[in-house]
Amino acid sequence: MSTLRGNFVLPELQEKLDRLAEGALLKISARDYTRLFGTNDVAAARLLHFAKLHACVASHGDMSIVFRKRFAQHDDVPPV
Repeated sequence: MSTLRGNFVLPELQEKLDRLAEGALLKISARDYTRLFGTNDVAAARLLHFAKLHACVASHGDMSIVFRKRFAQHDDVPPV
């Protein structure tokens, strides 16, 4: 699992997520999540949208947020 240096900024998170290999994980602290995305009622939606833009999914933990790079984009999967 990958992490970032302390007090990273949003462009650093974007770059790190873009460079993740398929299936790789990146963890940020709950404190960093609050600092970057806020604490209001739209923060969770903002996080999910941000993760999707970087081909990731985001999961909330007790003290952290974990991003996981998707194995395949939903748009890339051919119809059955």
